[in-house]
Amino acid sequence: MSTGELSDEEFLAAVEAATYPGEKFGHRGHLRLAWLCLKAHGFEAGLERVRALLLHYATVLGAPEKFHETMTRAWAERMQAALDERPALGSFEAFLAAHPELLDARMLGRHYRKETLDSPVAKAGWVPPDLEPLPQRRPANR
Repeated sequence: MSTGELSDEEFLAAVEAATYPGEKFGHRGHLRLAWLCLKAHGFEAGLERVRALLLHYATVLGAPEKFHETMTRAWAERMQAALDERPALGSFEAFLAAHPELLDARMLGRHYRKETLDSPVAKAGWVPPDLEPLPQRRPANR
């Protein structure tokens, strides 16, 4: 099963129930989950939803230590900046076609030193980039 074989609703439900196969939940699956949550809830609530889903998913699969706060937030920031550029893209595939750079799982290496991302501090909490700033997302309309 790949993330593309399921509708958005089915994919989200499978991650929520932790029935999506862990060996199939790679970078693209993480991006799709973030895209769904950020589009549905906006940045702050969407980020909280992504955090909760990833931590629950990893815990049920017996690997809660895989959750990484800085990577989760940094990717959410990158995704939101891309969403802000082209909010009308209706499908995940159209979104990726417009932002193919997001498919590079090593992209955070432009923003963080390896030692920073590998640190227990970055794993447990938010650490801002120490190389290049992340793209700016639009402030919430409030």
